[in-house]
Amino acid sequence: MKQVKIKQLVENDYFVQTEFDRLRVNVGFTGVDKKVIMISSSRPNEGKSFVTTGLWIELAKAGKQVCFIDADMRNSYMRSNLRMKFADSENGFLGLSHYLAGASMDDIIYSTNLENAYIIPTTNIENPSLLLEGDRFKTLLSYLRTQFDYVIIDTPPLELISDGQRIAGICDGCILVIKAHTTSRADVQRCISMLDRSGCPLLGVVLNQQEDKKIGKYHKYAYQDYKYYYGS
Repeated sequence: MKQVKIKQLVENDYFVQTEFDRLRVNVGFTGVDKKVIMISSSRPNEGKSFVTTGLWIELAKAGKQVCFIDADMRNSYMRSNLRMKFADSENGFLGLSHYLAGASMDDIIYSTNLENAYIIPTTNIENPSLLLEGDRFKTLLSYLRTQFDYVIIDTPPLELISDGQRIAGICDGCILVIKAHTTSRADVQRCISMLDRSGCPLLGVVLNQQEDKKIGKYHKYAYQDYKYYYGS
């Protein structure tokens, strides 16, 4: 298997770390049949990629074999944000977009320097919708189900383009990231409707930048079950 070194991870404070641990536990409560989970938002800049990374790391630290798929093929920043260094950097790298275009599955799955944590990176392309219309992504997820305890997918925002909804149709569930005092109730309701049409259960929401008056600061991420949260 190919290797990539993750050279930079965000160091969370105690409160954020506690919420990521809570998120990991709640994901476990969703059931053993929820292995392929997408994380999305209604619009850009609501924190979905940060949440995906944090959940990926927490599950791996708990001893789960986890594969992170960067499926935000129009606007991915994961390679630069994590400062990935590929072992065979002279020849570049192959990722999700290459696989969907015909590359071998063996060429896109990378082990990392983080125990139990694997990743499928991507490059930015202009129109991945055409690639997502085929069966190759579904075939990839079917294979990953047999190899990993969890597959965590960072998708494009649901309301921005159709890519996220296409991916939702072959996932076991979705965690929706919403931004406090920014994401509207209508945005959340539209996302829930999109997921319903795709047949993808909404497992819960992650509330981003909700002020906690008890500690006088912001909990950057806090997990709540979606049944008890109806937007702002």
